[in-house]
Amino acid sequence: MKSNYARCEDPWIAEIYDYQTARIWADRDVDFYTSLAKESDGPVLELGCGTGRVLFAMARAEKDVTGLDVSTHMLTVARRKLDKECPHVQRRTTLAQGDMASFSLEREFGLIVAPYRAFQALLESDDQKGCLECCARHLLPEGRLAINVFNPKRERLDVAGGVDDPRIDFSGPYGLSIAWSGHTDYDSSNQRLCTQMRYETTSRTGQMTTREYPLELCYFFRSDVESLLEACGFGVEAVYGDFDRSPLGPDSPEMIFVAKKK
Repeated sequence: MKSNYARCEDPWIAEIYDYQTARIWADRDVDFYTSLAKESDGPVLELGCGTGRVLFAMARAEKDVTGLDVSTHMLTVARRKLDKECPHVQRRTTLAQGDMASFSLEREFGLIVAPYRAFQALLESDDQKGCLECCARHLLPEGRLAINVFNPKRERLDVAGGVDDPRIDFSGPYGLSIAWSGHTDYDSSNQRLCTQMRYETTSRTGQMTTREYPLELCYFFRSDVESLLEACGFGVEAVYGDFDRSPLGPDSPEMIFVAKKK
């Protein structure tokens, strides 16, 4: 996977990930993926499972789940969290390290999901196609795939010099107070964005530390994802604009594609 998702190589990011996600995302997609899992026949695979936020919720819903992630540190946190889950969730859950652009697992799935913009970390078209082709090979007949990407806003894409992202304050582990800020530049010719992220942390004793990481993602328009899915052996069943399954519109915050293996 050709991505500068270098922050995944820093164990500190994995340690604060759940705290930051709870502040900016608040698990608003969990019910959506859990309901999809309940509707599916067979086990579920999550691509880019991170620390298990969505994965464990699906396991709690009585589904056998496998989580795939490229980051050793994210999986370390996920395993630590899994140890605290009840025994039946532990039995239903498998964690695996691997690249979502090229993976081979020894089972087929009734549902594969890529939540929270994980698919956008694939910067190259070959990796995007490779991921979808792997998904098609790992799905049972009539199996489904769900992918979430954000709905790009023209008013952000067209700003010369990029966009300053608003500061977000949240509490982290070990009594840390953390302030996140970012600046995002858009490359319209390649449909990529790069956010320079800055974390300013203050410990209980008042010690201050600053960390900076670049995060590069692809952004997609609806037709881009639909064309990729069709080219890789999927038929699009639905396109939602948010996790309440509302239709996609120009002001929708998200694009959620649900596709079936042909």
